[in-house]
Amino acid sequence: MRPMNISRKLHNWRVLRSLKNHPVKFSNWKHIRTLSCIRYLSSVEKARLRTLCSVLLSQKEFIGVQGLELTDNMSLIIAAQACVPILKLGLNYYSGFIQITVYPSAFWVVRNEMDEAGVIHRKRVLLSGESWSRGPVILSWQDIQHDIEHHDEGHNVIIHEFSHKIDMLNRGANGTPPIPAATSEKKWNDIFNYAYKNLLEKIRHHHKPSINPYAAQSPVEFFAVVSEYFFTAPEVLGKNFIQVYNELALFYQQDPIRRKTKN
Repeated sequence: MRPMNISRKLHNWRVLRSLKNHPVKFSNWKHIRTLSCIRYLSSVEKARLRTLCSVLLSQKEFIGVQGLELTDNMSLIIAAQACVPILKLGLNYYSGFIQITVYPSAFWVVRNEMDEAGVIHRKRVLLSGESWSRGPVILSWQDIQHDIEHHDEGHNVIIHEFSHKIDMLNRGANGTPPIPAATSEKKWNDIFNYAYKNLLEKIRHHHKPSINPYAAQSPVEFFAVVSEYFFTAPEVLGKNFIQVYNELALFYQQDPIRRKTKN
């Protein structure tokens, strides 16, 4: 019998400790299984997701601010949806941060933005979520609830912000996550750049875009938005951006359209 290496043993020990110290109660998990991005997972995938949730809940610090009392069930709702994109990739994709901060509703931030003349302006922006490159994921609970209630619209602030974290692993946020060696980063960039520019042209000519126009803000936001659609409204993405859908399926190692048709 081939001996298990030390790192693998340590990983298994941490998983078992997380399952013991942070078990996901079946009574809570019954509700989680009905979420739109989880509903069509196979029984094996749901079991893996439940394990990932236990580990994520043990690894991260969930904090409610501005008077929000963050319950265990609220943290589970966040953790479960956050784990959907890394279901096949693994929790190492979320290893670069500790804290998940949750506001009661959308929150204001102050940013410096440069205009076309090169002048810097301080601007207040209302956000439903934010990801810092070396800091926390920040979420609005009101927007999380809205996404759950309007699950067929392709919006999911949790998946959006956690996909930014995945994107940041490849030389910082640029719209291109760490592409596996077996696939082509050039092909990814060619397909995503073409789709992004096509979206910009539609908006420029006042045509109604087929996905959230916020995707046109930058290649970074384009990746986050199409990731939202991939897991919550895959048919919309497949119909309008089939090559983008196929690249995401290769990267995430999942096929949500196929899952739905099998059910």
